[in-house]
Amino acid sequence: MKKVALILTVIILAGCGGNKEVPKQTSKSNEGIQQEQKVEVQSEFPPETNCKADLGTLKMNVNGESQGKRTEMTELKKFIFSDTCDNIEIHYELKGSYGDNIGKKIVYSKRRRMLQDISTKYNVKEEYKNISVQALKAFFKKKEKSFYSLEEYGGKYDFNNREMTNNAVGPKPEQSDFDGSVKIVEEYIKSNAKDKNSIKYLEWSKVIPSDEFWVVRCKYEGNNSFGAKTTENTWFYIKNSKVVKMK
Repeated sequence: MKKVALILTVIILAGCGGNKEVPKQTSKSNEGIQQEQKVEVQSEFPPETNCKADLGTLKMNVNGESQGKRTEMTELKKFIFSDTCDNIEIHYELKGSYGDNIGKKIVYSKRRRMLQDISTKYNVKEEYKNISVQALKAFFKKKEKSFYSLEEYGGKYDFNNREMTNNAVGPKPEQSDFDGSVKIVEEYIKSNAKDKNSIKYLEWSKVIPSDEFWVVRCKYEGNNSFGAKTTENTWFYIKNSKVVKMK
């Protein structure tokens, strides 16, 4: 009997032993990772705000700058310092001395960091790239009057003259790096002077595009028909390497 009991005990213990298979368990977190799909994150920009102004017709001073309490410069300054405008567009006209007014437009994009000075009749563009809002604020704080000064604030100047070329305006007149003189204008002044040997050039502006012309201002003195010395401050309009009119 003892032998039979011993055999039964061994059989029971063998049936309850550690050789029983344990079902494999899968981590729920691993299953979740396997089931998730890769998400592509798209580039997005915040919505832009647009500010526009139409200033009508503005008068020019002897330097070709608009004048009055409200000009394209005062309007641009207002928009820049308000910090509420991402895109700025300012329309105006400069009062013409020879018939039609000169249509102009200033466009500035904060995101693109670009300012454009545009003559609208032929879509002639002068572009200033890499111009930040901080650069424009510094520009206005120093009371600058010409966009050409933006190069001193890190801007890069680019002139789109394709439209001017298509309208047979001709190449930009050469201007001396030494004194700013323009040979075409010098020759024109002397050829029309009463006493060409008395001509003395006092001041030159930078040659710039203006609709279908290149324009430059020259201040000079010379003797008139009576031998008296006079001073002239004149704008010269150049087309196809020739002076075609004066203001």
